[in-house]
Amino acid sequence: MKQSIVQHKICIASLCLLFSLSARADFVLDFMPDDGGGIGTDFTRGSSSIAGTTPFLTRGGNQLPEIVTDPETGLSYFHIIMGDPTSGFAQEVYIQRGFGSFQGGPGSAVGGGGFGDNNVTPLGPDAGNGEANPRKVLVRQIVSDGEIYIDFTKDKFDRKPKITQMLTLPSLTSLFQLDMSNSSYGDNTTPGILSYTLNLADDYQGSGQFNFATDVQNSTIEGGRYTYTDGSGPGGSAGTYTYEQGSFNVDAITWEAYFDHSLTNQWGYTQNRPVPP
Repeated sequence: MKQSIVQHKICIASLCLLFSLSARADFVLDFMPDDGGGIGTDFTRGSSSIAGTTPFLTRGGNQLPEIVTDPETGLSYFHIIMGDPTSGFAQEVYIQRGFGSFQGGPGSAVGGGGFGDNNVTPLGPDAGNGEANPRKVLVRQIVSDGEIYIDFTKDKFDRKPKITQMLTLPSLTSLFQLDMSNSSYGDNTTPGILSYTLNLADDYQGSGQFNFATDVQNSTIEGGRYTYTDGSGPGGSAGTYTYEQGSFNVDAITWEAYFDHSLTNQWGYTQNRPVPP
């Protein structure tokens, strides 16, 4: 997973040439190209090439996204696919264009608020990670290792995501889902739809079965009760999330903590590669 995250950042660093263009009235998060292109595993940047990397949607000789256009609105979007659902990690993104450079910094696909270095230090504090305007983004990410399955899906621009987590073990199975797509980013009064079930193996069924729909005694659901206020970055990026309870400051995240030093991660600018703590 972490190698895929880093490969995604390398993908952002390579966007400097022409993009392919197609038209589409709606966008489906199905991990498939929209204009007939293919998924490649060889990365080329300038005169350098790396083989056997994380699969990604490729255009031409470089790692380029599609550009797709909604003919109903005339708005165009970067379309990025990386990874493979069958391998345990995949991410697909549509993000609206027209607000600045793609490589990082103001108005970029990954952020927009900072004068960042996403193309050279994608996990640095100025990379702009997590600062995009969510109303301009669709995203789906799947993570799985055969026992744990997590699916994050945001398939409407002004609707919040649905999060599904499944655990499958010989002794138990569980399914958790919080569907927050029933509210917009301006609504902090509508909780998401929560479902949760836990099933134990035969020997323990009498003591541990649980179904949130029928067994819960007292619950207050706060998931989904938050808003996004447009920020000062291009396209309303670098905004503020306000939650019914608690808070979260995306700018306070130390993104380098997610870098796995035990893996052979591809890193285009080796002088900026994170070092172990």
